[in-house]
Amino acid sequence: MTAPVGTRARYYGLDLLRVLASLLVVYTHIAGWYSTRGHEWWASAWVDQDVIAPLHLNPNLSFLGVATFLVVSGLVVTHVADRETTPQFLRRRLVRIFPLLLVVSLAGWILINIGVYRSESKQTSMDVLDLLTGSTMVGFFTTPEVIIIGPAWTLLVQVFFYAYVAITIPLLRRHAWIPPALAAALVIIVLGLTSNGADIATRRFGIIAAYFPVLIIGMLISLVRAGKVPMSAGVSIGAVHFLLFVWADRIGGHFHTGTEHPRTLALVFCVVVLAMAASDRVSRAKLTKAWSARTYAIYLLHPLCLYPMLDWLSPELGTDLALVLALLLLAAVTEVAHRFFEAPLNRWVRAREKRADAAQRTPAASGR
Repeated sequence: MTAPVGTRARYYGLDLLRVLASLLVVYTHIAGWYSTRGHEWWASAWVDQDVIAPLHLNPNLSFLGVATFLVVSGLVVTHVADRETTPQFLRRRLVRIFPLLLVVSLAGWILINIGVYRSESKQTSMDVLDLLTGSTMVGFFTTPEVIIIGPAWTLLVQVFFYAYVAITIPLLRRHAWIPPALAAALVIIVLGLTSNGADIATRRFGIIAAYFPVLIIGMLISLVRAGKVPMSAGVSIGAVHFLLFVWADRIGGHFHTGTEHPRTLALVFCVVVLAMAASDRVSRAKLTKAWSARTYAIYLLHPLCLYPMLDWLSPELGTDLALVLALLLLAAVTEVAHRFFEAPLNRWVRAREKRADAAQRTPAASGR
């Protein structure tokens, strides 16, 4: 869900991890659809028996894909922050997240109001104010909640992480161990203040704090690999954040999709560390790179494409054929969104940045 690492130090394995994460997230929600509708699915039966049971993971592999996305996001964002100014860093992150989120939220709002899609917050109709609060993620803090795109809750965690990185960029460049260490103290404070919260906004801040260590662990992987934080310090601070994640799990009220979140995070950490430096034919393949660039679109669009199609077609065609058609629709809509919206917008922003940089250099050169 983050832009690929720049060419100066590209970790091809991260592209492969993004692809894997997108598949896992889509699988989790498809398996959830089958189970909530009372259908049997051969794929989930195999995964339950041969993957989830022996590894003691959450039902439907819940959190496995999200954890991978968050760790990779923490790693990549920390990496790019080293060569971007604070305004540039914030601008690029906001452009990365919000334009497509606004468009997909509008599509979801329309589908909700015509009755073919149900919002995560269970409304069967939404007004313009709901669209504004839902598309900007303000709806996660309102009473009642207004959630158009369910997976957007992870973007909320990432936005707070982006803000934290932007604020601490000077420290990351001079004393890189301080931001992750300070983040541990902040997580402790927020979890302590929100653990008994009765209102929605307080609980939401608690959820953000509970998942924040996952992104910080990704940050530490990046800092240790870059040589900015010694291995011993990285392991020590990372262990603290993992224990904070375990603490959040023990407090309760933050993780709602299973009881194996700490085990899942430990597994994801090992896989990311081992796979990020991969440079084989698969990780360097054009298909892997192209798929990786489209994972954010997949992440946002898959509920809108899969659930209505499955609900509509499965009574007539059966669940397997309906799933194939729903996945084809997801692939087509994702390609349109990326090719005609995401990619052109990113090129436009980068072109404006280059023109602005050139304009700043020209007066300086003429004054010499």
